[in-house]
Amino acid sequence: MNMNLLKDLVDEAAQKMNSEDFEGALNVAEKLRSLDSHYVVSYFVSGILIDCGCALRDEKIVNEGVKLLQKDFKKIVQSAYAPAAYYNLANGYYVLFQFKMTKDPCFSMFKETELNKAKFYFRMALEYAPQGAMFISQILTNLANCYDTLGRVLDALDCYE
Repeated sequence: MNMNLLKDLVDEAAQKMNSEDFEGALNVAEKLRSLDSHYVVSYFVSGILIDCGCALRDEKIVNEGVKLLQKDFKKIVQSAYAPAAYYNLANGYYVLFQFKMTKDPCFSMFKETELNKAKFYFRMALEYAPQGAMFISQILTNLANCYDTLGRVLDALDCYE
């Protein structure tokens, strides 16, 4: 696998997402997919799909990203990408939960949902000792949002602090 090309394409996708060109980022994700079926490629492509699907409000794209990440998850979490992989998977489940709640506000009553999975994976991301204060604060903020949605306000406040 050509790591320089991989890095260039990942950087290009990030630039497109930062400039809100989500369709362009999805096109870059397709270029990435054509490189190789290596788990590192799956990791990057899945993150792009989840983020772009969320921004475009497209449940199908988010689902595709979650499934791609799950496909190679065991290999990915044995690498340096483990905290970010857990974080991306949690974000994917959180977004899927939000889509379902928008369609049916009673969706989550009295049952386990994607929200519970998101909470679990955010906590797993923290257990893998992620690097960088900004990344840790992103994980804690998203975990707090899960707790808040679940009605666990005190747990949410602890994470926000």
